[in-house]
Amino acid sequence: MALTPEELAALQAGVDPRAYFADPMAAARAGLLDPETIQRGPTTIKPGSTIPTSRVDKAKDFAQNALTRVRGALGQVPIGSFGLMGGAVAPVLTAVGEAGAGRPTGALGALGAGAAGVGTGALLARMLPGPYGKIASAVLPAIGGMIAAPTGAQLAESAKRSLTGDPITGRDDLKNALAEQYLMSKQGLDIYDRAQGIQTSNILDLNQGFADQEYLNLQRMNPLIQKMNNAALVRQQALMATQGQQYAMLGTLATAGKLATGSQAERGATIRAALGSNPYAGSNLQAPGISFG
Repeated sequence: MALTPEELAALQAGVDPRAYFADPMAAARAGLLDPETIQRGPTTIKPGSTIPTSRVDKAKDFAQNALTRVRGALGQVPIGSFGLMGGAVAPVLTAVGEAGAGRPTGALGALGAGAAGVGTGALLARMLPGPYGKIASAVLPAIGGMIAAPTGAQLAESAKRSLTGDPITGRDDLKNALAEQYLMSKQGLDIYDRAQGIQTSNILDLNQGFADQEYLNLQRMNPLIQKMNNAALVRQQALMATQGQQYAMLGTLATAGKLATGSQAERGATIRAALGSNPYAGSNLQAPGISFG
């Protein structure tokens, strides 16, 4: 059997070729075998690297291996994903700040506008060719989110103020001052209306209470009133009867008086007629001053 060049070199160096086959690492340390050709089991040593001889070298090799793995992992992830994740940071932070400041509408506007800004940035990045597109896909979504999030929050709060008239919390511009003044005036009018309504309701309740109490009093007093009216009727009837009797008596007296007066007048007239028609009247003696005719 012909020997290989490595076996011949081992024989010339005084090394048993069988030892070469039995311990390849020993042959590699002796310089008779290329370490790269040795088949290794699972190891963290990168092919072509030397065996660490100190803790510093071990740390360097560990860091280099970790960096290599990270680069490999990053190479499998699209750059645009980092851009989208970076673009989502600004809208989320803006929404948290708006919610913490008492502006929930601004928080929703920040999220919506931020998502639109990130999407617009990613769309513009896709339009750029080559490496510019890759760079833009990592930068433009973040820029879009940073610009759109605060703008959307401000527009959402302004729209809410225009629709409802409520001032924006934490703002001190002229429109906000007018909105606060309008809100205070509206609240004052509401308080006045409620006060007037309460007063009017109290007046109506009092009037209704007075009317009900008067009706109850009339019901309680009705028997007494009926008794008093009946007594007054009896007295009136008695008075009318007495007056009728008195009128009848007076009428009788008047009639009797008239009859007596008429009877006396007629008797006097009869006597005078008799005396005047006496044929002997002229021969009668007449006292001076007495006339029968």
